[in-house]
Amino acid sequence: MEKLHLEQLYNFRDFGGYETTDGRRLKKGVLYRSDELSHLTKKDRQTLQKLNIKTVIDYRSLKERYGNENKDFGQKKTFYLTPIADIAALASAEHGEIDMEDQSKLTPDLVEFLMIKQNQTFVTDPHCKMVYKSMIEIYLNPDNGKIVQHCRGGKDRTGYGVALLQGLLGVAKKDILKDYLLTNLYKKDKNQQSLEKIQEETGNSSLVKAISYFKKADTRFLGAALNYIEEHYQSIENYAKRELSITEKHIQYLKERYLESNEKDKNE
Repeated sequence: MEKLHLEQLYNFRDFGGYETTDGRRLKKGVLYRSDELSHLTKKDRQTLQKLNIKTVIDYRSLKERYGNENKDFGQKKTFYLTPIADIAALASAEHGEIDMEDQSKLTPDLVEFLMIKQNQTFVTDPHCKMVYKSMIEIYLNPDNGKIVQHCRGGKDRTGYGVALLQGLLGVAKKDILKDYLLTNLYKKDKNQQSLEKIQEETGNSSLVKAISYFKKADTRFLGAALNYIEEHYQSIENYAKRELSITEKHIQYLKERYLESNEKDKNE
């Protein structure tokens, strides 16, 4: 999808359009992902309003939302789903919110370990399973209309949620990761500015590199979740059936709702 010009929203995008393994394609204009929607300008709200998004899934914690609630852009419903995500929340924190003294012992290797662990937690933790089951159920309800899911930075909690949904719809792993990695393009300038400020403040290049691992989308991170699912369940479909109580009927409904029809594909 062509990137929308938004003034205070850096990681918003349509995650439709990808081809599935059976040759169909995700619909565009109904599936959205984003960073937090709490700093929207008047122009941003007008731009989003034209998309007719009805429902918001907000993965942020109560602490992250406090005094930082989403702006109204015409949405009718908001579902607050909060996975176990302390590391993801730290990863999406902005300069000025991070205590550099507390974080001075962070190393790139430690951050890599923490991010891999966080993504595996999304898969294995009972509370996280409940959260992401609820996410899928929101997409199963036609009354929810067009949906955007988001966290703070739109990378980890949202990245895993989008990966589950894309996987159930039949998107190949390489394209799931391709969509995830777009965060690095969309947030490149914002992240670079934040890292430069930390470098100026601390002069600690190792710390800056460590925090850069928090900020970037890395296939090792989401890949850790997807690889765990492949190793233990063979597919996202099997995982969702066994651990999230999603049925074959549910999956077929998602495909009917969010995939282009075969007849349309032939016409194109």
